[in-house]
Amino acid sequence: MNKARYMKDNDPWMLAEDVPDIDFHFAQIWLSSFVNDLKKAAGVNYKKILAVFRGYNLIFYYGEKDSNKFAEYVLKKITKQPMFGRKMNKKIREHSDKLRALCASIKADKLAKMSNKELADLYKKLDLTHTSLYTWGWLPNAVDMFHGNFTSYLQKELAKKAGNDRAAETLVKLSVFPETTVINKEYQSFLQLAALKQSGVAASKLKQAIGRHLEKYFYLRYLWLGKEGVYTYNYYAQEIDKFIKSGKKAQTVLREEQEKLVLSLEKKQKLLRELKLSKRLQEIINVYAEFAVTKAYRRDAQIFWSYKMQFVFQELSSRLKLSIMQIRFMFPQEVSTSLTQGAADSKLKKELDERTKYSIYYAEKGIDMMFYGPEAETIEKNLVRKIDSSVKEITGQPACLGKVRGRVHIINTPADMAKMQAGDILVSIATNPDIVPAMKKAAAIVTEQGGITSHAAIVSRELGIPCVIGTKIATKVLRDGDLVEVDANKGVVRVVMGNG
Repeated sequence: MNKARYMKDNDPWMLAEDVPDIDFHFAQIWLSSFVNDLKKAAGVNYKKILAVFRGYNLIFYYGEKDSNKFAEYVLKKITKQPMFGRKMNKKIREHSDKLRALCASIKADKLAKMSNKELADLYKKLDLTHTSLYTWGWLPNAVDMFHGNFTSYLQKELAKKAGNDRAAETLVKLSVFPETTVINKEYQSFLQLAALKQSGVAASKLKQAIGRHLEKYFYLRYLWLGKEGVYTYNYYAQEIDKFIKSGKKAQTVLREEQEKLVLSLEKKQKLLRELKLSKRLQEIINVYAEFAVTKAYRRDAQIFWSYKMQFVFQELSSRLKLSIMQIRFMFPQEVSTSLTQGAADSKLKKELDERTKYSIYYAEKGIDMMFYGPEAETIEKNLVRKIDSSVKEITGQPACLGKVRGRVHIINTPADMAKMQAGDILVSIATNPDIVPAMKKAAAIVTEQGGITSHAAIVSRELGIPCVIGTKIATKVLRDGDLVEVDANKGVVRVVMGNG
């Protein structure tokens, strides 16, 4: 432990994310890149990172001062030279395409024919390609997700023109980008399928159309561990029937969806003319707006990666005589060494048993450390901060404007979605594509984690649902059944009547 310079410095640990249903293999790609590789793109790294694993649940922490300093550094680069922000968005797309192209070549039969060395080389290439994506892909998150640095900067700039009371609302209206995300593209494609059935098209033609839709979007349900599998023909056939039974006309909804973006862009242009912002500030706002699109672009490639990795994990499990879960908790170098040896050694197997149950991972530049048992428990005790669960008002960032009342339902995983009824307030640590069906029922969305690139921010805007992000404590103080008022114009959630 004496090699770790920053683990016990005077920078307190700050909760960054609480992520259910994720493995160590995926997490170590970005956790390691934070302290080793971000410098290649941004010019600096984080000093330290710490992650707690309980099975497939991850909670990770930054140094509070360090993460804010990093965000301010990146923000300064963007605001001084908007071209750097444009470069970030371009690089995210490029590296996402590289990851997708590499994953497209992965097939179970080809993996089975590879030698151990060839399989090890592929595994290493996947790790390096994914790490390269994170050197650029994490920067939009880093500059806004944890301290709201980018949002705060823009609100202060806009307050000079629009006034303090309208700054947050103005930023939301200006944060429209003339490109829809894969999430919205999939939804519009689904509406076209429903419209086909409502038009009375022959069953054979509808089946072909669903097949084409699946070719594009089948993997979008396969989030990190693939617990929900992939989308299937039967899934879409049933969803089309549900939509039709709702009494809605798909063509009407589709037209409204397409008009929504056009109308938002027209409002944005009108607002820009009224405010007479400088060209430089407009460029910075466009960088900010595009972050939401490129985050979804990156996430799309990564979900495809997670689907393809199941074949790699299965092949490794067969060769190394380890469970899929054990494989998912190995460092890349451990996989390479084990393939070279033809098996995992006994010491590593014992460690993997510990990792899959409860472990803490710590990293700084050039250092990876794992802690287990009582030592891990001692470390974790110093991480937890007390939260006053009696608070009746919480604040965050407006992501989509509006003001509504409704009953809270906490939805973190697909298993929680059965609770959700139309008009409820969806409260989540952070939303993901696998809970979009519940999001579509929500009167408003409230999350703990946030930033312009967050999934909740992206989807709420595309659905037109009031949304408050980055509250940090929403799932800790709100309970199922609480009656709350969500004022997404101001970023405030108030408990009207508790369910106690």
